[in-house]
Amino acid sequence: MVSRRLLLGALASGLAAPALAWAEGDDPATPSILTRKGRRTRRALKSQPTDKAALDKALAQVKPLEAPDAVEPAEVHPPQLVSPDEALGRLKQGNAIFARGGASIVLPTMVRIAELSKGQKPFAVIVGCSDSRVGPELVFDCNLGELFVVRVAGSTVSQEGLGSIVYAVEHLGAPLVVVLGHSKCGAVGAAVDVATKHSELHGSLLNMVLPIIPAVLEAQETHPADLQDAAIHQNVRDVAARLRVADGTLAEKLSEGRLKIVSATYDLASGVVAFDA
Repeated sequence: MVSRRLLLGALASGLAAPALAWAEGDDPATPSILTRKGRRTRRALKSQPTDKAALDKALAQVKPLEAPDAVEPAEVHPPQLVSPDEALGRLKQGNAIFARGGASIVLPTMVRIAELSKGQKPFAVIVGCSDSRVGPELVFDCNLGELFVVRVAGSTVSQEGLGSIVYAVEHLGAPLVVVLGHSKCGAVGAAVDVATKHSELHGSLLNMVLPIIPAVLEAQETHPADLQDAAIHQNVRDVAARLRVADGTLAEKLSEGRLKIVSATYDLASGVVAFDA
């Protein structure tokens, strides 16, 4: 069972999609299990005007993410080409090159493309936002085959996204996962508007921002003056924290020192990535 605090963002909606980020099960009629934060989240939102009925209905479906059944570890693990710290250092160095304008796009040769057709060994997983201004390969001065990228608006992680991350770590040997947010994130801004102004979003758009709302409410307690910026940082920290306990494979590799999961934020104006580690 995941800890109560780390389940802060475990939201699911029964309005338009059967499963959302950190939701389990396809049956919206299954009784929800609210964490302490989940109860506070719903109380905080219910204390607002009634024009948010759709949001209340969505939050009523909150369920924690249960760890999947334990799976026997594979007998043969892929070789880890670099350590987690080395991988993190490479990302930091690459971003420093990009931020000072020294990065250049070098197209891979046909020899390299042929090599990649036989397999991949990315040294890091980037969980990022879909924003067109935040391309991980450019931001970290990387090329084909170096990064395994999972992107969705708001840098949240669904069950499918979690499976993608586990695949990259377990089967491809990636030693590092970075949850990357960015300044002026529109998805987080929309979540702020839903939580504080009760803006109306329909269908999939509401589903997209629901997992971010707990980060907004938590940031509201500490940084109400610049709520969007604070929520952006809180959101990636929350996602990284949940990933550390969401899957047995990830937890095992973390305990063995063969994996790091960190959060970071990219500044659109400067091109600099600030890591929380």
